[in-house]
Amino acid sequence: MRTLSRFAVVMTVGVASLDAQQAAYVPSNKLPNGKEIVAIYFGAQSCGPCHAPAVKEAVRQMKNLVAAQARKANAAFSVVGVANDWDQAVATNFLADVGPFDQLAIGGDWTNLAIERFVWGDSTGNPAMPQILVIERTVTAGTRAIISEPRVLRRLVGSGEIPEWVGKGAPISP
Repeated sequence: MRTLSRFAVVMTVGVASLDAQQAAYVPSNKLPNGKEIVAIYFGAQSCGPCHAPAVKEAVRQMKNLVAAQARKANAAFSVVGVANDWDQAVATNFLADVGPFDQLAIGGDWTNLAIERFVWGDSTGNPAMPQILVIERTVTAGTRAIISEPRVLRRLVGSGEIPEWVGKGAPISP
């Protein structure tokens, strides 16, 4: 029995080490051409649930999980961080803790352009944080970029729903 307990401890430590060594998301810095999956994280320094360790870790892990699904679907991937704090320095510092991101939309509180577009301007929008929205769009790159209207694939809201979704592998298909 004692040997089994030591084995369990070694296995647990080994799994934790693998998780800790998981590579951080690296923004692509490439113009997509074709299908693109975009994950948008909405949060704020002023949002208590956004500071939950489980939410922060879920946001970090979500990027690689959704990027892998995008690759399987032959789609580009990007992730956008949105902080609706009024103060841009506060918003930037808040997002740095769960970054990196391909794009940032900061400041403006609830009038932030990303929030206007994806929360207030979307009939499925939910004015709550933390929130992750996964969309699909098509980008045609040329002398002029043509971008289709986004199609919502997933919307997750709250400090319970987001970590639970990531724990299931962050599936982008409903």
